[in-house]
Amino acid sequence: MNTKLPLIASIAAVALLRSTTLAAENRFDGIWVGTETVMMQEFHGTLRGEKSPRNTPAKIVIAQGGTVLGVLEGYGPGRYNDVKLVGNTIVFQAGIRTGQLSLSADGRTLMERGTVPGSILLGVGARHGALSGHETKSQELDIPQSAKSAAAVTGTFHREK
Repeated sequence: MNTKLPLIASIAAVALLRSTTLAAENRFDGIWVGTETVMMQEFHGTLRGEKSPRNTPAKIVIAQGGTVLGVLEGYGPGRYNDVKLVGNTIVFQAGIRTGQLSLSADGRTLMERGTVPGSILLGVGARHGALSGHETKSQELDIPQSAKSAAAVTGTFHREK
């Protein structure tokens, strides 16, 4: 009977350690909402505009102790399979889209840093007759992968209520 006691104690210790680790990692789990910002550049014919920030609402879902990540809204929507938990940071990647989500000390805020595929915003001006005035239209084009660059993305997220 005494030989089984160390075995039982060892199993209990491993189970307790495992449950404590899972509880600690669940701090990322939930639905996070916020805003992502990417620096975009406009082109008007051959003229380049200054880079300016473009904000978009974003929603991220994290589950299974930070090992499952999905972007529901924002830049790079979809499920990410290459996800690693490193301390207080989740590192994720899919092609050129990379990111790091760092949890604040109080567990209430996620800060994002990463890259997204770059895009170009073209401004087109056209006249439609002498009396109609000048109309400006903007169009965002999908650029072939070989011509794309990466743009920096940042974001701040809070738990959805």
